[in-house]
Amino acid sequence: MPRSRSLLFPSILTVASAVVVVIAVFTPWYQTAIGPTTAPDTVSGWDATASAKLAVTAGAICALSAAVVAFDVRGEVVLHGPVRRIMAGLALATALVVAVCILLRLAFPPDPALGVTRQLGLIIAAVASVTGLWAAGAQFSRTFPERPRAPRRYPRAPRQTGPAHDAPR
Repeated sequence: MPRSRSLLFPSILTVASAVVVVIAVFTPWYQTAIGPTTAPDTVSGWDATASAKLAVTAGAICALSAAVVAFDVRGEVVLHGPVRRIMAGLALATALVVAVCILLRLAFPPDPALGVTRQLGLIIAAVASVTGLWAAGAQFSRTFPERPRAPRRYPRAPRQTGPAHDAPR
C-alpha cells in the first residue's frame, strides 16, 4: 500500500539542497583584493576552510539518508517506521551541521579577512543549506505516525420515552 506523498517532497528537496551545497563548495567563495601577485584572485570553499570540507562530508551523508527515505516513500525500499525515523533524523542532524558550517563561513570569513569579498558560490551554499535544513526538519516531522482523531460527536436530540408532548393527557 503506497504511503502518503506528503513525505516525498521534503525528501527530494533535502537531497537536492545537499547536492547543491556539495557542488557549491567547489565554486568560488572568496575574492581577495590584496595579496601576492602569484595568489589566485578567487578561492573556493574547499581550498579556503576546513569547515567547507566538513560541509561536503555532512552534505553527502544528508543526501544519502534523505534519498533512502525518498525511496522508501516511493516503495522501492521497504523500511520499518523506526528505521525511517532514524534515517530522517540523520538527515536532519547532518543538515544542521551543513548549515552551521556554511553560515559560520558566511558570517566570519577565514583569516586574514582584510580585503576579502564574498562570492556567489558562498551565497548559493548558504541558501541551499538553510533550505535543506528546513526540508530535513519537515521530513523528520512527517515520519511520525499521526494519531487518529477522536470521532466528532454531535449533540443528539433527547429521546422521548413517554407519550408525545402534544398528546392530551
